[in-house]
Amino acid sequence: MVGSLCYAQNASNGNSSRKFKKYKTKEAKFDAAKHFYDKGMYLTAAELFEQIYPLYMGSGRGDSILFLFASCYYQNGDYLIAAFHFNDFTKKYPFSPRTEEAAFLSAKSYFHNIPDYNLDQTDALYAKESLESFMEYYPKSTHTNECNAMLDTIRNQLAHKAYNIAFMYYNTGQYKAARIAINNLLKDYPNTDYCEKALYTLVKNNYEYALNSVAEKQIERFQETIDSHNKLAAKYPDSEYLAETRKIAEEATQKRDKIIK
Repeated sequence: MVGSLCYAQNASNGNSSRKFKKYKTKEAKFDAAKHFYDKGMYLTAAELFEQIYPLYMGSGRGDSILFLFASCYYQNGDYLIAAFHFNDFTKKYPFSPRTEEAAFLSAKSYFHNIPDYNLDQTDALYAKESLESFMEYYPKSTHTNECNAMLDTIRNQLAHKAYNIAFMYYNTGQYKAARIAINNLLKDYPNTDYCEKALYTLVKNNYEYALNSVAEKQIERFQETIDSHNKLAAKYPDSEYLAETRKIAEEATQKRDKIIK
């Protein structure tokens, strides 16, 4: 995508040169680019910044131009392109005062690009990794709270996706797969909004799994039903699901004890 855009920009350089012909010097083009940027004309500004950047490379203004160039795409909502150029900035100017901000905006760009929970979550995982890497590299950043908020959003979305998959297994009678999926959700995303619902589903899943099991497996699986209810009660003592899961656990206890006797 980035490569295609760069090709398109290169192909239009002639048109851009004619469009900006009235700006005779690189300084005039820089001032014009800043004017367009401040007016919210981000793609026009980006064209000018791209033209003059090679003329300022190695100067004190080079890092400012590349940062603003990347910012044009960020402000325009072209987040993958922005992330590409912010990453490029951190490589070319690792000691610039703007490097931390560029690294943060690169990670934030990936966050803005995450899809809905019901779609493939590869980009969400990449955004999570980018934010975690930023926080590891800049542990005292002023952006830490915002990064944590974005990470919470991503984890909650990943948990939502994981819960839907687990519930699909449960709803179609694939009890073993559902149990594994729910336990993985609880391990990977322990403090998300879907843990309570996942534990509730686990109680029902384990009970139905036990009912549909051969006799020699039922004691163990009724006990797992009881244990999952106890986990729900311990973690969410005010849960709206407790009345139902308590009844299921009592039934599981009776059936377990009957088999033991």
